[in-house]
Amino acid sequence: MSSVVCQGKIHRLEIENFKSYKGLQTIGPFCDFTAIIGPNGAGKSNLMDAISFVLGVRSGHLRGAQLKDLIYAMDDREKDQRGRRAFVRLIYRHTDSGSENEIQFTRTITGQGGSEYRIDNRVVTWDEYNSKLKSFGILVKARNFLVFQGDVESIASKNPKELTGLIEQISGSDELKREYDDLNEQVAAAQSKSALVYSEKRSVVAERKQKKVQKEEAEKHIRLQEELKVVKTKHYLWQLYILEKKIEDIEAELVEEQEGLEKVKEEHKDCEHEIEAKKKEQSVYLKKILSSEKTMAKKKLELDKKQPDLLKVKEQKSRIESKMKSCNKELKKKKKEKEEHEKEVEELRDDLEDVKRSIENLNDEGSTSTGKLELADDQLVEYHRIKEEAGMKTAKLKDEKEVYDRQLHADEEALKNMNENIEQLWDRVKEISSHEKELRSKLDKIRNSIPKHREDLDDHKRELTRIADERRSTETKYDKLMLQAKEKEAELRELRADKHESQRDSHLAETVKSLKQLFSGVHGRMTELCRPSQKKYNLAVTVAMGKFMDAVVVEDENTGKECIKYLKEQRKPPMTFIPLQSIRVKPVIERLRSLGGTARLVFDIIQYPALYIALTFNLYI
Repeated sequence: MSSVVCQGKIHRLEIENFKSYKGLQTIGPFCDFTAIIGPNGAGKSNLMDAISFVLGVRSGHLRGAQLKDLIYAMDDREKDQRGRRAFVRLIYRHTDSGSENEIQFTRTITGQGGSEYRIDNRVVTWDEYNSKLKSFGILVKARNFLVFQGDVESIASKNPKELTGLIEQISGSDELKREYDDLNEQVAAAQSKSALVYSEKRSVVAERKQKKVQKEEAEKHIRLQEELKVVKTKHYLWQLYILEKKIEDIEAELVEEQEGLEKVKEEHKDCEHEIEAKKKEQSVYLKKILSSEKTMAKKKLELDKKQPDLLKVKEQKSRIESKMKSCNKELKKKKKEKEEHEKEVEELRDDLEDVKRSIENLNDEGSTSTGKLELADDQLVEYHRIKEEAGMKTAKLKDEKEVYDRQLHADEEALKNMNENIEQLWDRVKEISSHEKELRSKLDKIRNSIPKHREDLDDHKRELTRIADERRSTETKYDKLMLQAKEKEAELRELRADKHESQRDSHLAETVKSLKQLFSGVHGRMTELCRPSQKKYNLAVTVAMGKFMDAVVVEDENTGKECIKYLKEQRKPPMTFIPLQSIRVKPVIERLRSLGGTARLVFDIIQYPALYIALTFNLYI
């Protein structure tokens, strides 16, 4: 077996613990022609495997299942030891610029069972190792550096196609096959593209004149568009100026209204303070009125309570007066009887005096004559009888006199008591009368003051009503001013929103215009393409279309993608694109037309070009 090496040759091999080679073994140097001979088992094939191993051949082609199987082992126990290593170093001589140089290729089996590659004792990766081998014409994949046993017979038995493939593999041209096929495809594509470009060039030359005319028209259109843009700008500026003037007027009016509102609020506060003061005064007067009414009720109650006593006193007075009258009559009668008795007593006294004088006279006469009056028996009897009668009459009169005296004394005492009672009753009557007079004067005063208090109460009520009316009117005015302020704010918001919307619409229109000029497949916005047949359907169509109202209609998805890319590059706001070729529309449901009432299909109330029939919606409003 001979080695075939290009641009140089193997000088020697250094092998350590590789297969049947124990320890470090040096084989070589090799001459221009070297033959290795020996009996079976001498290690000829292992030497060839060492050369293949160091040149990067896989372990499967070296009669080993894994790299560890390629390490020398005396027995199975040594084979199972860890940390065993082996390497093969190939010293390769080559001629470079007339000088002969050596390079060392080393492949090591590490203790973990992996491969380590070195070039001149420098650890490198497999790709760098393989590239270095390729630079010397050694193709590991093609194995063009050795002729193994059986390779000649297998080559001889190959057909031409297989031989061509083998030659391409050995030469390394099969690695360039994919690149060759890609280049062939590029050539075919370039040829087709050049043919297409040539045909396009012919069409461009044919369309150039047409485009020139179109260009003139487009330039005219652009000039008119610019003029229109300037006019629109002036118009928008004028509208903006008008809006700003209106806003300034509204803001000034709003400031005035707010100042007036502040004044009204201050007046409202003053009215509230005045109302509070009037309420306090009213409460004071109400308390006074209530206290007066309570006093009146109390005095009236006391008067009502005193009325029975007064009636009782009056009855007692009338009874006493009647009794006094009867007593006076009785007294007069008694006095008259007393006078009569006194007259009788005087008469009796006179008679008694006469009798006493007569007796004394008689006694004197008797004493003068005999010293003692001697009466006859009949005279003495008569004397004793007369004396007894006189004693009896005087005793009776004395008894009657004592009785009359006692009765007179009792009547005098009773009269005296009655007079005292009458005086007490008169004092009581005077006191009650004065108290009644005082109460009546107070009652009259209270009654006289009631109309005045009622008038004050009515005045306060009227004042309270007036203040409440003023407060209501102030609140109404305040609510009206607040409503006006809210309306002005709403108008201001609407004006700002309209301004913002008009700016947004103008920006969108300019963007769509730019897209139309740059891309031929852009048709326009939905608001421009689909318009309601009547103004009353504007809101309904806007609601039905929703977010697609400002969407841009394009021909296909590629046009939409190019537009999106352009918007991103120009930092424009995002937009929704509807490709016509990708839309799948369901047929119109005819029963929706028979719903009745004011319901209509959007399909029936919008106007659009026939090209955009795919954009209609199966909705009803």
